[in-house]
Amino acid sequence: MERNYSIDFVKFFAIFFVVCIHTGTFIGVEIGSIHGDDIDFVIDTFARFAVPFFFVASGYLFVQKINSITNTRKQFAYFKKYTIKLTKLWLAWFVFFFLFDLIIQFIETEKTTQALKSMFMDYLASYYNWEILYYGAGHTQYHLWFLLALIWSVILLFIFVKIRLLPLLIVVSLCLNIYGLFGQSYSAFYEVTLDTRDALFFGLFYVALGGGFGAYAKQLRTVANRIPTIVYISLLIILSIVQIVEGYITLKIFEGSAQNYFIATIPLTILLFLTIIKHNQVGKNTLISKIGANAVGIYVSHVFIMEAIRILINRYNLTEIQETVFWKIAFTPFVFIIAYLFYAGLQRAKKVMLTPKEGKTYTKEKSRTLEYNQ
Repeated sequence: MERNYSIDFVKFFAIFFVVCIHTGTFIGVEIGSIHGDDIDFVIDTFARFAVPFFFVASGYLFVQKINSITNTRKQFAYFKKYTIKLTKLWLAWFVFFFLFDLIIQFIETEKTTQALKSMFMDYLASYYNWEILYYGAGHTQYHLWFLLALIWSVILLFIFVKIRLLPLLIVVSLCLNIYGLFGQSYSAFYEVTLDTRDALFFGLFYVALGGGFGAYAKQLRTVANRIPTIVYISLLIILSIVQIVEGYITLKIFEGSAQNYFIATIPLTILLFLTIIKHNQVGKNTLISKIGANAVGIYVSHVFIMEAIRILINRYNLTEIQETVFWKIAFTPFVFIIAYLFYAGLQRAKKVMLTPKEGKTYTKEKSRTLEYNQ
């Protein structure tokens, strides 16, 4: 299977915009008549292509790998290995953030037996529900919902691929995705009380769509190559603007409840992936693609970096620095870079600990859900 370097290239920008969403890039900035909250809204709404792109890329690479394996038993073995790897990744970071939040709670709690016991019991109680295995937790590890949604979506994708009903899954999941919009920005028109930022209403459609791209990769490449590059660029700009306008209308004017995805996100994501299929060597051997290939590491760790910095600032009474323009501009790229270095450091430490001392070589398969599977 030929490596598509453009996927890693786009991942760099996608994961950067995910960090932008969580850091609230320009919130609170006032420069003359320029309101930072408005700028942040535009960035936040534009950035909503990122998570769908990761879902599509995962489905695309997963199905391409499955189709490259002719033996049914080996296909199932790969599926099992893939989902176990995802589950281990989610579980490891779930435990990491569980302990991180617990330590913070301990530090901030009065050091008496009764107070600590009450804190600990309340903290455990907040995790005591089965929804945690589907939606994730509402603590600092809130962003790990993506891994859970990906796990459940890949399971359904594999089932429908094996029973040869992938087109049906795409159609049904599209309907679910449209319905899920009423739990998002379209809630002002008809409110769906379910949390539609999940596998069923969000992740499944984009993973299935990516699976469809992977299943019909040759035909899709033929179509993609016929479209002039200028058309891709023009339509990507237009659809990005349409998504921002859609977000403004549904969220600002009609006061929708959430903005994880929009109608315009669908054609925008499709067109972006067609562009990648046509220009599949963009970013080859560049630092951008190298960082993009490690997008999952930045994703799982950036919230920890972000919260750790904010805790330290509050602890040392440096909150005034957060109101400066310099901080607002520098905070997001700083979190992005530190998260990349932090995760890379963890991987190097893991490699050192798992390398046999006898001098034997050890080959580590990196736990990256959003890259190629060897």
